[in-house]
Amino acid sequence: MNTTNLLTRSSFLLCATLLLSACATTPPDTAKALIEQQLSARYPTAKLSATAPVLANKTLGLDDAVQTLLGKSPQVRIELAQLGIANAQQLQAELISNPHISLGALRPEDGGRWQLDAGLSLPLLELFTRPLRREMAQENLLSTQLHLQDKLQKLIAKTSTAYYSAIAAQQHLQVARTMFDATRARQQLADSMYRAGNLSENNFLFYDNELRRVQQQVKQRELKAQKSYLKLLNVIGLDSTQVVILPTQLPLLPSDDFSHATLFAQAQSDRLDLQIVQQQSRLLEQRSNLLRKENGWRDMTIGVNAEREFDGAKNIGPEIELALPLFNRNQGKLATVTAQLEKNKAQLDQLRLNTDSEIAQALNQMQSSRSQLELITSSLQVAGKRVLLSNREVNFMLSSPLELLDIKRQEIQLAHDYTNELAAYWQARTQLELAIGRALPTSESIKHNGMDHSKMDHGDTHHDHMNHKEMDHSNMNHADHTNAASEHEEHHHD
Repeated sequence: MNTTNLLTRSSFLLCATLLLSACATTPPDTAKALIEQQLSARYPTAKLSATAPVLANKTLGLDDAVQTLLGKSPQVRIELAQLGIANAQQLQAELISNPHISLGALRPEDGGRWQLDAGLSLPLLELFTRPLRREMAQENLLSTQLHLQDKLQKLIAKTSTAYYSAIAAQQHLQVARTMFDATRARQQLADSMYRAGNLSENNFLFYDNELRRVQQQVKQRELKAQKSYLKLLNVIGLDSTQVVILPTQLPLLPSDDFSHATLFAQAQSDRLDLQIVQQQSRLLEQRSNLLRKENGWRDMTIGVNAEREFDGAKNIGPEIELALPLFNRNQGKLATVTAQLEKNKAQLDQLRLNTDSEIAQALNQMQSSRSQLELITSSLQVAGKRVLLSNREVNFMLSSPLELLDIKRQEIQLAHDYTNELAAYWQARTQLELAIGRALPTSESIKHNGMDHSKMDHGDTHHDHMNHKEMDHSNMNHADHTNAASEHEEHHHD
């Protein structure tokens, strides 16, 4: 076998080997199962591949709301689509550049046979750096998976926030309607006393106008409840025509006892934005290694050159072409990567500071809400006892029914405060879960059997048998109460 044939066959064998090693026709696995496994490890009730639950004729629990989010929300589908993009990018990163073929033709000035020139070349550097580029592509895919998990966790936290807000708004509306009932009873009593001549017109107008003010507050609460409800539907991927049944009350407080140090240590290992920045730093270090390996020798090709002389003779042989790295040795790119590494280090330090602050703020809010709820619960017990005592005094005509209704309204106002603090606790708990990167364990099952303000029965005041039209108010001396009545304008918490 002559030298020309040997070189020809060797060159084509080299090209065929390179082409086969760089061929890939389908993207790698999307690793969706891995995403679901990691998500379930942080949020045990969240199943990415499960179908959305049927919500008809059942009370919507938080787990069902989260599962509806994962099964129906377009936001989740958008994030999952990023996996396909990352997989396609990984496939592209593993490929080497296509071989170049060149064809040329020359004809002698005096005429004669055309001289044909042909060449086939392939970048050589990409073959040497392919393992490193493949590793970088896999790291980039892992980074995308971390970003996806981080987005899913934020969507779950957003769902929890919207869920608790919707229940709290509904609970506030329930309390506002109870307040309206008490205010209406007071207005009816004032009207009866005014008609009997035992209440001045000025004081009656105060009670009459107060009824309209409370009615206005009820309308505002109705609007807020509807807005919160629609926001929840939007977050979990349902349109405004869907009907879901929310619990009537926020959950009771669990008997939690968290340590800041323990939570911060857990966040260090579980919080995904910290892992993302660390992953980016590893990618930058690999990029720096790749640039140093290139060291300016990027324009390097190997190929086969063939030509036919004027006399018909054929010349075939390998060739190599490279650029001398005299000026460009990737100095600017290496400096950029070094600066980005410094930036990532600073970002990592700031994220740790933010994590520490978020955990501390959430714990402070939870502790404050728990303390406030203990005080409000005691106040509610005292207010309930005052209602019973005042009702007894009214029955013995030792006190004004208007004072009784004012005390009842104060009790109802405490219910607004109770709802505010309970909602604040659960919102803070949601933010704490987001701060540490996983769901918090509970020492007991969450139950929606909290203080049902709809059952704050005004029957304790015996309004059912207080027939104000038939009561002989002319025999009741309200002189001591009418002057103070106009001063009972309550402070309302919105």
